[in-house]
Amino acid sequence: MTSKLKNLFIPLLLTSLFWLPMSVVQASEEAEGLSYSPKYKQFEPPAERVPKYFSMDKVVVNFRGEGKAKFLAIDLKFMSYYPQLVEVEMEHLRPILKNDIDRLLRNQTYSKLKTPNGPDELRAEILKVAREVLEEHKLYPDLLEDVYLDRFVMQ
Repeated sequence: MTSKLKNLFIPLLLTSLFWLPMSVVQASEEAEGLSYSPKYKQFEPPAERVPKYFSMDKVVVNFRGEGKAKFLAIDLKFMSYYPQLVEVEMEHLRPILKNDIDRLLRNQTYSKLKTPNGPDELRAEILKVAREVLEEHKLYPDLLEDVYLDRFVMQ
């Protein structure tokens, strides 16, 4: 092999060794779905990786407004790629989710939520609470990908 060919071949080989395993892992994970402990309820992997949403509208609570606000109102959308989770399981857990999220919201403070990162930190806390509820009911918590705030009002 000529030195010119070697100079082209070696970087190409190294690049393919680095990227090939990643793409194989991603492809196999998408084809097989997420594998997790058998202690959780098992779901068929989704045919397509299309997000599905579970909505919780009009959550309004009194919160620690510190004299500047009395009410916190939010609308939530939980996202998962597993339709069975959002269309069936979370619907059954709606009262528990509402109770636990209301409790979390009542303990928020105006000064914390008014910061630039306040709503994002709240999203992370809500997601953590929802995942805890799922886990308590033998549902794999990481099937719930994210939560979005459709409405966020303090008044």
